[in-house]
Amino acid sequence: MKLISSSFSHTNLDEKSSHPDDRRWAAATPWDAIARSEARKVQTYDDLVTDVAQIMFYNRNLALYYRGQSKDYKKNGMTTLLPTIYRKKEGERLMLKEKFALLEEKVGDIKRLFSESEVRYEGISMLKKYPEIAWSLLQHYEICETPLLDITHSLHVACSFAFDRNKGETGIVYVLGMPWQTDGIGYNTYEELLNVKLLGVCPPQAQRPFFQEGYLAGPFPNYQLDNPRRVPQFDFARRLIAKFEIPIDPSFWGDGFGRIPSKKLYQPKDKIFELLSGKG
Repeated sequence: MKLISSSFSHTNLDEKSSHPDDRRWAAATPWDAIARSEARKVQTYDDLVTDVAQIMFYNRNLALYYRGQSKDYKKNGMTTLLPTIYRKKEGERLMLKEKFALLEEKVGDIKRLFSESEVRYEGISMLKKYPEIAWSLLQHYEICETPLLDITHSLHVACSFAFDRNKGETGIVYVLGMPWQTDGIGYNTYEELLNVKLLGVCPPQAQRPFFQEGYLAGPFPNYQLDNPRRVPQFDFARRLIAKFEIPIDPSFWGDGFGRIPSKKLYQPKDKIFELLSGKG
């Protein structure tokens, strides 16, 4: 995927706070400075919304998406946001080509599951045509590793994921810049990205995507995705606009808001989850 070389970021907001009368704070920040920087600390959801509104205004050429997690993972001092299939786990022995072979096996499995199911699900013809939809289901329902990354169009959802299963005192919310899209699957040849709008391609029995306002983004085209030398090109830190540190405390939400509970985000009775996990 192509690199966003510079953008208006959370670091600009830090400069604005320090030098409000000097317009140089509005100059675009180089990507490497954003990736190396510390996250901007905010204390409340209202503060976060206010900051993101400014970032959105100064990045009107991009569609902003969000991702919440427990911490800011760094490699060589820079944020890294690799899809699951490219992450190295301690003690793992599988090579990248073996992981992709397993992924293709799982794609065949879910196609058979849908074809042989007594329940007729809408949208199965699309699943057979577009491998990215099969990958999206496998990633979103945590069946196996894929070259796709879970993101959301909802800041509220991203913050809730930063809280989810987080035993620390703080969480991280990333702001990512993506091309604008008008279809269920956005293929962008210039930026070498694809973005799958789960609400547009999943069967309506899939509840998780609706509660999470879920999207799956990944590299495009499907060319040498299993080449280890190309892995740095697939790091979504290359699309990083801003990052925020939020307190994992109920006070963060203030009046009128609250975290979305895990049982709502994950929808344990989701029919598609039951089918894919063998529980249906």
